[in-house]
Order: sequence, then C-alpha cells, then structure tokens
Amino acid sequence: MPRKCFSLVLADMARYNPGGKAIIYGEKKVNWRELNNRVNRFANALKVLGIKKGDHAIILFHDCPEFIEANYALQKIGAVPIPMNFRFIAREIEYQTDQSDSVVFICEEIFMEQIQKALPNCKKLQTVICVRRGMAPLPAGMLNYEELMDKHPPTEPPPVTTEGDICTISYTGGTTGMPKGVVLTYRNFWNLAGSMFGDLLGRVAGDPKSNFGRIIGTLTPIPGMEKIINTLIAPKGVRPFLARSIPRLLPKTFGTPMGPLLNRFTGGFSMFLNMPLFHMANYQVLIIGPISGLSRFILRPGISFDPKEALELEIIAKERPILVMFVPTQWKKVLDYPDLQKFNRKSVLVAMTGSGVNPAQQKKRILKEFPNALVADIFGQTEMTPDTSIRLDASEESLKDRCVGKPLAGVEIRIVDEKGKEAAPGEAGEILYRSGTIMKEYYGDREKTAEVIKDGWFHSGDLGYLDKDGEIIVVDRMKETISTGGEKVYPHEVEEILESHPKVEHACVIGVPDETWGSTVRAIIVLYEGEQLTQGEIIEWCRDKMTGFKRPKTVVFAEELPLSPVGKVMRAQVKEKYGSP
Repeated sequence: MPRKCFSLVLADMARYNPGGKAIIYGEKKVNWRELNNRVNRFANALKVLGIKKGDHAIILFHDCPEFIEANYALQKIGAVPIPMNFRFIAREIEYQTDQSDSVVFICEEIFMEQIQKALPNCKKLQTVICVRRGMAPLPAGMLNYEELMDKHPPTEPPPVTTEGDICTISYTGGTTGMPKGVVLTYRNFWNLAGSMFGDLLGRVAGDPKSNFGRIIGTLTPIPGMEKIINTLIAPKGVRPFLARSIPRLLPKTFGTPMGPLLNRFTGGFSMFLNMPLFHMANYQVLIIGPISGLSRFILRPGISFDPKEALELEIIAKERPILVMFVPTQWKKVLDYPDLQKFNRKSVLVAMTGSGVNPAQQKKRILKEFPNALVADIFGQTEMTPDTSIRLDASEESLKDRCVGKPLAGVEIRIVDEKGKEAAPGEAGEILYRSGTIMKEYYGDREKTAEVIKDGWFHSGDLGYLDKDGEIIVVDRMKETISTGGEKVYPHEVEEILESHPKVEHACVIGVPDETWGSTVRAIIVLYEGEQLTQGEIIEWCRDKMTGFKRPKTVVFAEELPLSPVGKVMRAQVKEKYGSP
C-alpha cells in the first residue's frame, strides 16, 4: 500500500494537533498550526516564483525555525531541499550549489559575507531568498523571506509527491575529499521511521534493566502511570512479547491520525537536537518525526555548540526534553562542564549518541550524570538515511567498548574480507548493508555510486566484526588503517587510549611514510589548557597500554584539530598538515 504524501503528513499534524508544540527555539514557541500555516504561505510564494516539482534548492541556515519552514515548504511543492553547511566558505558554497544543479538559494543574512562572494559564480541560480536579521537592506536581487510569506495565503498546496520521489540531497562531510550528494527518497525515510522508532521502543521494552514504565509514564498525564506499567510488564514473558510486537505494530500507525492525536494527548516525544540540522544525524528527525506523529523539536538558539547554553540557560531544565542528542565530542564537553551536578537533568530518559563511536568509559559517565537515562548509541552513515544499528545500555554492567549493537529491523549486514568473502567469526572486515534505506545514488556521479552499491549491497567502508552476541564491534574506517611493518594499526583504538590520559583533550593518529616500515604511527595531541607533556612522556605512558607496533613513534603537539560540524576530526586535513616524515 502506497505511503501518504509527506505534505499530507504535515497537514495532519496541524489538523489533529493544532496547538501542540512543534518547535521550541529559546523563548520562541511554534505550534503545529502556526508552523503549517507559515510553511504553506512560503510554499505558495515559491510556486508563484515558478519553483516546481523536481527543482533543487539550497537552504543555508543555522538551526532555527526558518530552516524547518523552508525545508517543509519546498517539500510541499515537490522541490528538493539541499541543506548546506553554514560554516562553508565561498568556494565550498559555490561547489555544492553548482554540483547539485540548484536553481534556488534560501539563506539568512548572518552568513552574507561568504554567500555574496560565491553567488556571482553560481550560474544556474535563478532565485535568491534571504531572511533579514538586522536593519540593513538586502543586496540587490535578493528577495525578502518574510515579505514573500506575507503576500501569500496559508492555503494547503495540492499533494504532488510519492514515496519514490526525492526527499532531499544530503552532502557528506567531505573528510576524505569533496562532498558527495547523497540522494534520499521519501521511501527511504518511511522505511527508517518504522525500523528506528519501532526498534528503539521495542528494545527498551524488552530490556529488563530499562525503566520502560518511566518513559511511557512521562508521556501520559495520569499520576502513577510509571508504577502501573512496570507492574503490568513484570510477569515473565511480557517484556519479550512487547519487544517482538512493538516493532511490528507501531509502524502501522505512521501516517494515520493516531500519532498526532497521541502527541496532542501527551505533549509529544520532546527531542533536544544539538547536531546541525544540515547533517543527516539531525535532519532525519525532521522527516521521521512528523511521519511518526510523535515528535517535537527543541533547538539551541546559538550557532555553535556550547554546553553552557544547554545547562546555564537551563534549556534542559525548562523544556524537560525526554531525549537529548549529542555527538561524542559534545558529550565530553557536557560531562566535563564545571558543577554539572547542580543542573536539573532529571527529565532526560534517553541519552542519544551517534556520528562517531562513543567509548564505554564515557557512556559510564553519562549513566552516572544522567541517572534517569539509558544510553542509545546509533550507528550508520548518510548513505543509509542514516541509521543502521542501535545499542541500548541501561546499566554500567552491560557496556562494551566500540559496540554499536545489532542491526535495525529491515537491515541485513555482512562482514567480508579484502576478497569479498565472508569474514571468519571475530575477524574484522568491511561492513556491508542491504536495506530499504540505502540511498538512491550519489547525485551526478554514477561511477562512485557503482563503487559502493554492488548487487544490492552497500559497501560502507567501515571495518568491524560480530561478537559472540551478534553485536557489531566497529574497528575503524578502511581508508584510515595504517600499515606498518606488515601489521595493521587502527587509529581510533590508539586515539581512545591517548585521550584517556588526564592531560590530553584530543588526539588524532595518522600514518607517516617511512622507508623501512612503510608507515610509522604519529600522534597529534591537543592538551587541556594549562597542561604540559613531552613526546617521551606520551610514548612512555603508552608502553603498557598497547603493543609496540601500535605505539606512536613521534608526537606532535597542536593548539587545535580541525573538526567537522559533528565533532569528527578532519583526518585528511591533519595528514596534509602533519603527515610529512
């Protein structure tokens, strides 16, 4: 049975839960009726400007309501939103705009300096629309976002998309070269919504160490519901039954009035989003949230992540999100924040992490500092829409290093060796996926698409293996493995050990060309402010913590490391700067 047009999904949120909170952005609160009206006004404005189904449009905003409005408005008329990294300089803006064949550019003026440098070279653009933040007039040729919206009615545009149409094109981080445009369809997101929400709730229900009653009780205004639910699921066999049934039954409610009505009754599953919306780790929630009908979005007003904003300004304490999302680097900053204990963190029931492997030692700290929460570790990549596996930890006893759990429902995996044959149990190999969430293609690049999708399997480039429990243990990226004297060194393993040193804030391990060994291991170290170490002290500290060929042979101390928007070290830039013998 065909899934509902996404524009109707948004309309249903406004119809069945009009007063429910959709977006919380500092002191600004937007309900679903208000959001849908503004989306419709802007969608109708775009239609009058000649924007039509299939047209490509760049959206360049920090995490703010206008990002969501512009994205949904484009999707209402069948155009394709292409989120852009707001930290891009002119050359990068120009590249993505041209490579994506975008004819529309929607942005905010706080990034105008780089935008104005880039746009004259973007020859395919026909329309530029800008959100004016200050009093200065917009540059000539740019249309005013709010003025356009004010001129058009909130009439619902007719539905024009099917699940096979393109929902978005998301550009990869470009840590190993120029970003690639990952083409994702509405079908990809419908498939993801069913597996993600169904698996997440199903696994929580099935884990005897998780407080399932607290999560469900928080969503209901009935006093004492936590105790009632935990009593009902206590008998033997109930939790396993729920673990099997929820992933099968919950997706059947998606796209129906049930989700928005439940949201209206409960107040919704509030999510505090901290990764940039242009990144698929967060963007996915903008699509699967309305599909499920359950989500409301809490955004940080700040452009860059600062734990002070979440804690000192009491976003967590005031808005009481059930789920918070941080990448491992952000979690480290939150956990290291002075006097963390004095801030109210009781509302957080799901501490979500992703976009990088979070060490078990850090997860242990999360469980300690957020005592009502379980840790949900989501693993995947943009090309998989993006999630492929999930692991839940409700207690310290269950923690495993570099373990990202079992595949989501509907995701098949294989581990293969360098010859493409099944790897032996416990042997590291490339992780392959087959699922209804695999991207359609890399935009405009059939050759690279053919390199990663073969016989229906997506070749991830990640190295890993299955442990005795059938869970995925992530080793490293294939391209980042260092070969030294015939041995393989996995940088992330060494980096985790280095970063456990009390004086080391960040570490990046790379291979340096060597005539004798092929490559030797070099560590680039960022120390905590005010700390001092020598190369000899680092090497000596590693001596009893790793075998000889893994230990750094040279150490370079740096003021900072280049990081991607989600806190991953840009290894290619590090190698370019520090990789000479």
